[in-house]
Amino acid sequence: MAAIKKTIAELPGYAEAAEWLDVTENSLFNRLRADGDQVFPFGWAMVLQRAGGSHHIANAIAKASGGVFVPLTDVEDVDNGDINQRLMESVEWIGKHSQYLRKATADGVIDRDERAQIEANSYRVMAKWQEHLALLFMVFCSPDDTPNGPSNSG
Repeated sequence: MAAIKKTIAELPGYAEAAEWLDVTENSLFNRLRADGDQVFPFGWAMVLQRAGGSHHIANAIAKASGGVFVPLTDVEDVDNGDINQRLMESVEWIGKHSQYLRKATADGVIDRDERAQIEANSYRVMAKWQEHLALLFMVFCSPDDTPNGPSNSG
């Protein structure tokens, strides 16, 4: 629910979110209450995410599933410089990761805040690295070079 609330907060607010979903604000509030008995439909979450242009919900789902969400751009808009930029950003995040680890382990104990910082940074490293690899292969490999054969084979 935190990701949905964050997505709504980045829109002009609950009124706009309700308008996007064609529901009342009260209906939206009822589905977002911590002690509420109504379910927030997944389709609504996707509509709000698309409207806001964020990936908060996709990231939350990926993390809860033990994975990483990797947003991809249209391959037509990607060139070698874009691919290398993703690689360099990943390397920069790895450098920060090393700094965070040194600081966090200096006293022999990683506290809750340090762990949260390390986990958030690690997620960024993994997402950016996977984005780099996905774009690299999308741009420079033929569709027939996938591990399981052509992607459009039937």
